[in-house]
Amino acid sequence: RGPGMNPSTIKTEVFMLPCCVSVEKEGSITNSGRWMQWRYQGPKPLGNSRADGDIIMELGFKLKELYKKEGGVFPEPILNLKWDYVTNGRYDPHKVAKEINGYFLKDVTVKGRLYKKGTLVPSFAYLQADGSTSSGNWLYCNSYTEKGNMAARRSKEDAVNKIGLYPKFSWCWPVNRRIIYNRASVDLKGQPWDKKDWVIKFVGAVRDGKYVSKKWIGDVPDGGWYPLQNPDGTMRKDAKYAYIMRKHGHAQIFGPGRADGPFPEHYEPIESPLTKNPMKNNNQMLNPAVSKFTSDMDVYVSASAKYPIVCSTYRVSEHWQTGLMTRPQPWLLELQPQMFVEISEELAKEKGIKNGERVMVDSARGSVECTAIVTKRFKPFKIMGKTVHQVGVPWCFGWRWPATGTEESANLLTPSIGDPNTKIPETKTFMVNVSKL
Repeated sequence: RGPGMNPSTIKTEVFMLPCCVSVEKEGSITNSGRWMQWRYQGPKPLGNSRADGDIIMELGFKLKELYKKEGGVFPEPILNLKWDYVTNGRYDPHKVAKEINGYFLKDVTVKGRLYKKGTLVPSFAYLQADGSTSSGNWLYCNSYTEKGNMAARRSKEDAVNKIGLYPKFSWCWPVNRRIIYNRASVDLKGQPWDKKDWVIKFVGAVRDGKYVSKKWIGDVPDGGWYPLQNPDGTMRKDAKYAYIMRKHGHAQIFGPGRADGPFPEHYEPIESPLTKNPMKNNNQMLNPAVSKFTSDMDVYVSASAKYPIVCSTYRVSEHWQTGLMTRPQPWLLELQPQMFVEISEELAKEKGIKNGERVMVDSARGSVECTAIVTKRFKPFKIMGKTVHQVGVPWCFGWRWPATGTEESANLLTPSIGDPNTKIPETKTFMVNVSKL
């Protein structure tokens, strides 16, 4: 349905599963700060759409039915798959959340306490290697316990250090620890380097210059061992270094296993205003291990007079992701009605562009018509003695809405290149030109 699209020439078969949007279903969301927050259903799903959990459960039941009826090379994993995450015939996100947390599968004594079969595991420290416990993801043990759904908590009470941890608001993996490796913030005796905005501190009892009881306050400590050193300066043998996921317990710059090498290195993006790497003794401009697409549409131009301006992409608070859910909302569309490009006052003067005028943003791959926003937020850079301008465009517009059909996506401009390890696309920097219409 897109502009210039002919389904008969597109050699891709598409099966559309009618999933509802996130606000129309219940479940959890985990942000980049590791906070798992529970969201409740707002409006009912539109039309014939359903929660993706409902669709996945139905597919699972159908697969089980077919394997039971027809067999197969290796049917046991499907036939024996635990697949009971429904209540009254509908997908139940609470049952899935509990499964991810984990259960005791039989009566078992752990840490001197008897746990009955079917009890939710209180934390990953209680998981057993003998098959007596389960967990869909050990990092999420402690997220849904016998005390309830930890992700659904909404207390505004802060921790004792008053730095904005809010430990009773939602839940954070692992074990509600808001800052991982937080023991790196204290000295050998467990006292914070930052006395004002401290994360954790050790307040265990002291006798004859030695710590005799364990007690950390503030955040959940990344391992509740004693500090490395007693108050009298003697070293302890029952302590561990802060970086517990490393055998040596220390942070490290050397990172083996990465596609582009174990040490951090600066490379320029595939499109750059520069002709040489600004880092001394490095003649390599582009990361040699980068994931690069090379079709006829994948054109890259660097250090070109035709495209001299750096462009970046971002979101706006009024629209969600690509804007598919929010652009049809008239009040949100009124706040952010159309595709725009932010340009500096200096670039606007150079180009003769006034605030609110329509302009064209061109890259080597495509063109997008925008409304110019002249702003102080952008300033020219001085890079290796050269003045370089930067502009910015948002993600949240596309041809489908508003009804004018002129508000194209920023994706028409961006290059198809990904980083070597995760293939995250390089959409935060590429070269364009801006011209007045």
